[in-house]
Amino acid sequence: MTYLNLIWHFHQPWYLAPDSDTLNVSTITFRVLYNYYPMAKMIEDSGSRVCCNFTVPLLLQIQKIANGEITDGFQKILTTDTENDLAKTRIFCQDLPERVKNKYAIFKNLIEKLNSGEISKQELSDLKTWMHLCCFHPVMGKYFPEIEELKKKGVGFNQKDRELLLQIEKSIFSNVISIYKRLYEQELIEISITPGYHPIMPLIYDIKIALQTKTLLKIPDIEFSYPEDVTAHIEKGFELAEKVFGKKPIGIWPAEGSLSEQVLDVLAGFNIAWVGADEQILYGSNVSYKDPSSFLYTWKDAFFIFFRNHDFSDRIGFIYQSWNEKDAADDMVKRIEDLSGVQEKMLTIILDGENPWEWYRQEGSIFLSEFYQRVILSKNIRMMTPAEMKNLNVKKVLLETIHPGSWMGLHFDNWIGSDDANNMWKILADARKTVKQHYVNVGLNEKLKNLILLAESSDFLWWMSVPASQQTKMKFFTIFQAIISTIYKELGMEIPTDVLQARIFDTKIEEPTRYINPKIDGRITDFFEWSGAAKVSIEKLWTTFQPFDLPVKKLFYGYDRENLYIRIDIVEQIFSVIQIESKEFGEVFVFESGKNNENFAIEKCIEIKVPIEKFIDENVVSFAIKLKTQDTEMRIPPAGFVSFEKKSFEDDWII
Repeated sequence: MTYLNLIWHFHQPWYLAPDSDTLNVSTITFRVLYNYYPMAKMIEDSGSRVCCNFTVPLLLQIQKIANGEITDGFQKILTTDTENDLAKTRIFCQDLPERVKNKYAIFKNLIEKLNSGEISKQELSDLKTWMHLCCFHPVMGKYFPEIEELKKKGVGFNQKDRELLLQIEKSIFSNVISIYKRLYEQELIEISITPGYHPIMPLIYDIKIALQTKTLLKIPDIEFSYPEDVTAHIEKGFELAEKVFGKKPIGIWPAEGSLSEQVLDVLAGFNIAWVGADEQILYGSNVSYKDPSSFLYTWKDAFFIFFRNHDFSDRIGFIYQSWNEKDAADDMVKRIEDLSGVQEKMLTIILDGENPWEWYRQEGSIFLSEFYQRVILSKNIRMMTPAEMKNLNVKKVLLETIHPGSWMGLHFDNWIGSDDANNMWKILADARKTVKQHYVNVGLNEKLKNLILLAESSDFLWWMSVPASQQTKMKFFTIFQAIISTIYKELGMEIPTDVLQARIFDTKIEEPTRYINPKIDGRITDFFEWSGAAKVSIEKLWTTFQPFDLPVKKLFYGYDRENLYIRIDIVEQIFSVIQIESKEFGEVFVFESGKNNENFAIEKCIEIKVPIEKFIDENVVSFAIKLKTQDTEMRIPPAGFVSFEKKSFEDDWII
């Protein structure tokens, strides 16, 4: 018997500037319609026993939109027509995931007309309607047949159509949290919470903890240690959760699964029952027994720690997106059953409840329904909430020490260490120190306290650390900038120059610096043959939950006048088929392992040569790679394409 502890994590960053009452992103509406409501309905319909983890920013923004406390600009633009419609439509359209937008031919055509600047009034009406229609997950047609009717209509939408659509959306916003609350009250699911505004609590407690991790990055030499803020984040999470769901949760998934001994000791004072963490933290700690499938772990006998199985979580998050969804569900259930064999085992799966599904062939609609059904019918799997799992009669292991880290490893590199993130930490540290000095003998007022907690959100630091676009980085820095500026205004002080100054952020993705002409033999024949090629660390291509134990390490790419060259450094030879895709033509080359030729070789590494003309669109090269094994498939990059502008270099000759 395998006892399955499945935790869906629901999170969105805080998108609202201080003192603003208008939300100018489409993301919250999209995720409510595409993820949070359909996930609730599929859980309810299946009768599955799962835990749903919510964050404070997500709950607050849904509530404020539903209650009319803030205006959702994306919803507003649906039924209002103004002179700024074109500009607003472009902004909201950019926020929507490319894969979802590309699903509908009519929608794609309307976007092309918008980008060309030649779009009629009726076409703009149709575009705004489709921007909302695409937000509804496929299973939503079961609950709202009007959506399917509007999709069938396709074009020629009128004011009545748009008002109907807005009415449906407002109804969903009013009811989405209520479904989870009802299931929680009936003890059909468990609700857990992430503290406050999603901070990396170990760094907030003491930034110097990063020096004790396995990091190779430069940790800024600044003073930042505020245990009281960690406590405030935890209190805020529990207070909001109890207010929203009617009773206080007993479990926590810390932001990004980030923990340290100090944070665990703080949590011990809150009478909680369990905390979620990643198994890497267990494996990196000085513990005698390292098997979360066989033992229950307690932190100093205060509460349980459930360690996330990286492999199983990643299969849902990354591997199955390219599979037939029914086959994926079958495979997952079989693997869970096989985990225990004739013994009793425990399995904790924790992952985003929103991000994977847009990449699935049927957007997760088949996988989730089939998976839930098969698990419930299985005689060898029993779904349990964490509250139930902690009561199992299995051997318990006492933990009194752990290695600091997160779900991404024994470090905090995705929130500290890069130049952009370190700069943000300095701004935050200066503001927090100023506030503490200002209120040295009295407590903070609630507004300032809330602003500080907002500024400590991990999301701002995340987007400064991952290879995102300048536009995305600027969007999040602008909100952070507004929060810090408001802190100084509340103190009656002048805003420092380093807070206000414009910024150009690191992009992290290299481009080739000269022509290359490597020998295609699957080996690093010469040190210089890939000199001048662009180098990309594979794990940096993921901007959400990242895979664990990737079978590839680095990607190199470069070109000469006629060919594109690709090198993939691999951990072992497990790939059977390697496909190269172009943005314009789809699959353009297929190579089979064991069939080396002048254009392909795999031995110590994978080396590929393909005519560059297959990729050029106005001198821009865009490519992606699919690596297939006997039972899995991974794509590099996981979304979109590696793109670069082809330059003309002087021919380099190395002797």
